[in-house]
Amino acid sequence: MPTRTAAPTATAHSISPEEAKVRLQLRNLFTRQEGVEITAIRQAADTGNPGFIAPIVDLSGAGFADEERAVIADALTRLTGQEFDPTSFNLHEDVYRWLGQHPEIEAAPGYAAWKGDLYSVIDRRFIDFFYEGVPASVPISGAVWGGVAVDGIPPLDNPKFTPPGGATYLEFDEPVFGVSINGDARAYPLRILAWHELSNDVVGGKPVAIVY
Repeated sequence: MPTRTAAPTATAHSISPEEAKVRLQLRNLFTRQEGVEITAIRQAADTGNPGFIAPIVDLSGAGFADEERAVIADALTRLTGQEFDPTSFNLHEDVYRWLGQHPEIEAAPGYAAWKGDLYSVIDRRFIDFFYEGVPASVPISGAVWGGVAVDGIPPLDNPKFTPPGGATYLEFDEPVFGVSINGDARAYPLRILAWHELSNDVVGGKPVAIVY
């Protein structure tokens, strides 16, 4: 009786040899044991692949030795065509500003998971914020460490409110952030939100996040 053997089928996780090579190069840019990998950054710049711009921009905030900064600035200059000064105190801000002005540049495959791993050196829980395959309205490259661990600045969750007449602690001209949804109006005073930077609330039956 003749038999038939099922052929392997492509899956959603199948990647081409070229993509596998790019993912490997991406992983090599930073390791937990060695930190910033200078040789790997040079090799990434040699490819001319703009997908490496975003991760190298991230590394501009992690590389502090003079040689690291020089290699990072040189790699970004080569990949972007924009001159970056490795001796600039604001190198990290300069390159992030440039990247923010070029939303058309897509990061290399695997970038989201790589960035989570990079930030997990600061706090292991950062891995939970970066994962592959989920659409994002804000580019992952725009996420920047704020200088504290996860929940280092506690959010203001489901805050209590008082009628306008009860807000006697506010001056008449103090700024507030206003939100109105389905006839439900709220005011979040700047002086309170500045301590938390984030409020999670439900306004007009809709969950909202107010970020300052």
